[in-house]
Amino acid sequence: MPPLSLIALAIGLVTVIAGLAFDMPDRWFFGLLALTCMVAGANAAYSELRAWAVTFLATGILLALAAVRAALRDARRGGT
Repeated sequence: MPPLSLIALAIGLVTVIAGLAFDMPDRWFFGLLALTCMVAGANAAYSELRAWAVTFLATGILLALAAVRAALRDARRGGT
């Protein structure tokens, strides 16, 4: 298994476990999932799997936007 796949799998697994076990804030959860998708997209692009690369990168962008939205929502509420 390529190293980028292992890195993406590790980041995703740690994110889901930390999100469930430690009640991670939404901005961190979505941000780390976006990072997972970006690394997986880089791996797919390196492997010349164009459709998978576009899918992962588009999903990463959507998750990054969700992270920004959650951060802005928390800032408006005055949360930490």
